[in-house]
Amino acid sequence: MTSETRKRNFNMSNNGITEETTPLVQNDKDGPPCSDQWRRWRLISLSEALQVIPPFFLAGMGTLAAGLLLDEVQHWEVFKTISELFVLVPALLGLKGNLAMTLASRLSTETHRGIDNHVNVVAGYLALDQAQALIVGLLASFIAMITGIAYGTSVSNMVVLFATGLITASLVSVVLGGTMCAIVLASAHYQCNPDNISTPIAASLGDSITLGILSIVGSLLFHIPDKNTQIWICSVVIGLLVLVIPPLLIYSWHNRYARPAVLQGWVPILLAMFISSGVGIIMSKVAEKYQSVVAFLPIINGIGGNLAAIQASRLSTSFNIHGRTDFSEYKTSLFLLLLTVPGHAVFLTVKDIIDPTHIGFPFYTAFFCSAIVQVAILLGMSYVMVMISPYLRNLDPDLYSIPLLTALGDFLGTAFLSLSVLILDSAGLFNPGN
Repeated sequence: MTSETRKRNFNMSNNGITEETTPLVQNDKDGPPCSDQWRRWRLISLSEALQVIPPFFLAGMGTLAAGLLLDEVQHWEVFKTISELFVLVPALLGLKGNLAMTLASRLSTETHRGIDNHVNVVAGYLALDQAQALIVGLLASFIAMITGIAYGTSVSNMVVLFATGLITASLVSVVLGGTMCAIVLASAHYQCNPDNISTPIAASLGDSITLGILSIVGSLLFHIPDKNTQIWICSVVIGLLVLVIPPLLIYSWHNRYARPAVLQGWVPILLAMFISSGVGIIMSKVAEKYQSVVAFLPIINGIGGNLAAIQASRLSTSFNIHGRTDFSEYKTSLFLLLLTVPGHAVFLTVKDIIDPTHIGFPFYTAFFCSAIVQVAILLGMSYVMVMISPYLRNLDPDLYSIPLLTALGDFLGTAFLSLSVLILDSAGLFNPGN
């Protein structure tokens, strides 16, 4: 790293946020001398590390809370009776990547460019976010319902399943979408790079909030005593939420900021949803045989997706501003990869303190190996996602990189950890814990 290495500063002005460059490392002429070895090995600046690390650990605590919550609610009557709810879990948890993180990434890009109408930008993106959430919830519920039909689930339970998916998707969109708008605008105001902050906070809030809403809504609808009343209420809710979708799409289409996303943003979101639904089917099978492992799935999936989302958001912003992939971000990628082991060590330690699970040293070894491979693949794929944009008619990487990366993270984390448990169990090295 030479003395010409630069960092971005974000300053508020009447035209929005302007980007300046200032030296990160000064030479003898600019100020105090700096060690050549330090220049060579430093991965990111201290200010960037301070922006990345606290949100990362906050996000990790959110995924930890989601894991503990899933470990608890899997024993609820509604989850035992309607096991297809497990199919909904990854798809709805994926809303944070499909929608909340994508929304944060879009707003971050708009902030770097300079927003001239905050209200119009926020309203357009929130309307589109709600429409996309309802469509994702509709399709995910449909897939879960088909799975239920294959296992002979009753009509009333299928209607509860469908209504639960739609209500959860809608409420998550409102809560996370509004929060992301506030965080991005606040980050810009206080001259912080929103790419480093918004996506991890979306992740920290997303998993636990989504799982909490899903569990509460599902339980409330499931425990309506009269089955005819239950079916009638769920059917009315489903009909009202479906009818809201066209007006939201029309409004988004007439919003000049959101219109590109209306045209381009569907394929990656729907593809990510189908991947997540497949993960849900795997998760439901894991929950049947290895209940003690279920709590670890949101942790490995969420943290891997969080790290990939930080990198993807930075690369997407650079691509949109400079028109090319910024390969100088490789040091940030290495820094994020190095965060994997200490991060997981902290989160698993906290989990063991809160909810001791004597699951055995071989499992933890397999967990760390799975996590490292998962994050390495995701960070590499984040570059690929941005690099292919020119071959996709310059499709904005803000629209597709994070949804696909978080869905891929869910698949890789669940697949690697499930495969590891199967191998350990077959070798007699797996202890199911308490």
